[in-house]
Amino acid sequence: MTGNIRGGQAKLVIKKKTVNFPPQKIEKESELDAQTPTPSHAMQLKLGLRIKQAQQVELLELRPAAGGVMAVHPQPPNDPIAQDLDVTLGRAADEKWATFLADYEPSFGTKFTSTLRLSPFAVHDNGFQVVTVAFTHENRTFADDNYLFGLSILPGRHNSAIQLPLGGGGAPQSAKKRAPAKKAKAARRPKKAKKAKGQKRRKR
Repeated sequence: MTGNIRGGQAKLVIKKKTVNFPPQKIEKESELDAQTPTPSHAMQLKLGLRIKQAQQVELLELRPAAGGVMAVHPQPPNDPIAQDLDVTLGRAADEKWATFLADYEPSFGTKFTSTLRLSPFAVHDNGFQVVTVAFTHENRTFADDNYLFGLSILPGRHNSAIQLPLGGGGAPQSAKKRAPAKKAKAARRPKKAKKAKGQKRRKR
């Protein structure tokens, strides 16, 4: 599900649907699109979210577009998945990796609706928090194999419409190249008047 190209690929597109602010918390519903071929067999996926040290993931729900729910199993703090992500993607001193194992079935496809509830959430009303999301197959590592990643933007109350396109979306409208200006045609010189036929020259 993560392809065969070694390294990370920005092909996990995360688009906000709704966001709510329970006291000291944030709950965000998003549309997820893993832009990769659908696997042919069931597997477990390693999943990591880079959040603040003081934060806890109270809820992470993944619902395939085809229906049902993908089971997600929280892992202990600083488990081998988190250590692998630390080495590969790093983290700031006030951050940590919240890690999970997810039970994937081919019938799920590659598009999901997610619900993430995080606590505490103390971002300024005009600010936002960036959560890096990365996943790979259970029998692979982030450091030595391939993985997909994306960014989830957790907005402050006044930034609830913020979006950050990443992967697969093409260039934004403002980045389109302008059509080259047409060259002005050179002005034609007026033609010289032709002498009338049979007109004789005057003698001096």
